[in-house]
Amino acid sequence: MKKKTVRIGQRLAPLMVIPLLLLSPFSQAGTLIFNTEEYPPFNFVNSAGNIDGFSTRLLEATLDEANLSATFRLLPWARAYTEAQLREHHCVFSTARTPERESLFQWVGPLVVTDWAAFALTDIDIQASRLSELENLRVGSFRGDAVGRFVENSGVPILVTAADRENISRLEAGLIDVWVSSETVARHIAAEAGVSIERLFTFNQAEMYLACHLSVPETILTRLQTSLDTLRSEGHYERIRERVLRQWEREP
Repeated sequence: MKKKTVRIGQRLAPLMVIPLLLLSPFSQAGTLIFNTEEYPPFNFVNSAGNIDGFSTRLLEATLDEANLSATFRLLPWARAYTEAQLREHHCVFSTARTPERESLFQWVGPLVVTDWAAFALTDIDIQASRLSELENLRVGSFRGDAVGRFVENSGVPILVTAADRENISRLEAGLIDVWVSSETVARHIAAEAGVSIERLFTFNQAEMYLACHLSVPETILTRLQTSLDTLRSEGHYERIRERVLRQWEREP
């Protein structure tokens, strides 16, 4: 019989840890730590102060299906990513699986697929249809983000900030001309801020995964992947997605 998810909801404080525990035999060897960041609608803090989002709920369901345990923590992206790379039993999501990262982690997923795109304020006249046309503009991303690194590797200078959410205010303040991000994330952040943005063009599509430290046993990863595949095949994936999007629309 599967164990139920036990949520321990708390109000956020800076770099606060919000644990979510599922009892399992693996806790005797070392509890899995799932780090994440504020990256709506995939992972975010809801109005009750709990870590939520499509990827979060999907991983909760995956853990439940696999009868495993994990502690979920919300951190700045750079720290969340670095801890998963350097600390045993740590993982990070939602992480773009890129060639540069491939050998650094073990992977479970995909959790979501998202388009990478360039955005500008609707009332700003910027004519660009490819990355090379952004070279003389101020382009914003955030520290450690795969989208920004992809653009930078194409030859476009990037102005980084601590979190992707800050880029919408940087656009409004005229500190950057263009924002490069996941299309889903950018549109949610802009809608939340009440700011109208326009997609200039799409330049890549990426699959987002749970990326785990090399110390995580293969048997655990296999159980997670098998459970995730089962949820997808049985239709739970779409149901979770629809519930999260409906809740997001109701959030104040």
